[in-house]
Amino acid sequence: MFILDGLRLTFLQTFNIFDFRLLRFSVIFWFMNKKYININKINNSLKEINNLSRKDKKERILYWIFLDSDRIKDYKKFISSMPASKKIGIVMRVKSNKGIYLKSKILLKLCKRKKFTFLISSNLKIAKAIGADGVHYPKNFIACRKDKAFFTSCSCHGYNDYRRVKNLNVNLVFISPLYKTKSSDKKKPLGLTKISLLANYIKYKYSILGGVRKKNLKNLKNRGFTSVAGLDYILDTLND
Repeated sequence: MFILDGLRLTFLQTFNIFDFRLLRFSVIFWFMNKKYININKINNSLKEINNLSRKDKKERILYWIFLDSDRIKDYKKFISSMPASKKIGIVMRVKSNKGIYLKSKILLKLCKRKKFTFLISSNLKIAKAIGADGVHYPKNFIACRKDKAFFTSCSCHGYNDYRRVKNLNVNLVFISPLYKTKSSDKKKPLGLTKISLLANYIKYKYSILGGVRKKNLKNLKNRGFTSVAGLDYILDTLND
């Protein structure tokens, strides 16, 4: 009897160990497969953006991701899930400067590993201190110190921003909003025609921001855009 009970216990223990290992393997395989699928989705999305225009096919960055703490709770986890690509740029935005040095330093390290261009919004001092690629100036910045070795960008929401854009003299202008968005629901969308006219007026290299999604991307084809920006499009891609 004791021998049979011992054999039964040994069998159950062996079965449980095998069952646990199988479960562990299944979970690991599921996560790896999901990550592989997401990488393919994002790479295909970058190709779609690249096909929007016949101009400047050598454009380095195709998609700029503006991090939004209201929609992405864990920036580190979000960036870690992305595929490595020189075609992606990250703009870090925070509501509070508390702990921004450490947070931005961690994200910069991740972005370097992923080959992303990394900009910090509003804070030139921190951007230079950690060795970021550049800084982004939102609407409340009307002038900045010039540094040719440092990449700079700014926002533009209409013709009233013309003088401000000229004063900042940036490398890239983000014109927005193209469509209505959750993050700027109080701003009236400019639409494709107005954005094209505004871009011709300011005469700066530009990207479009605001409400660009999978369902409306085809509307941008052959409009002269070489890159798009925001968060909706990438979230649509991952949730598709």
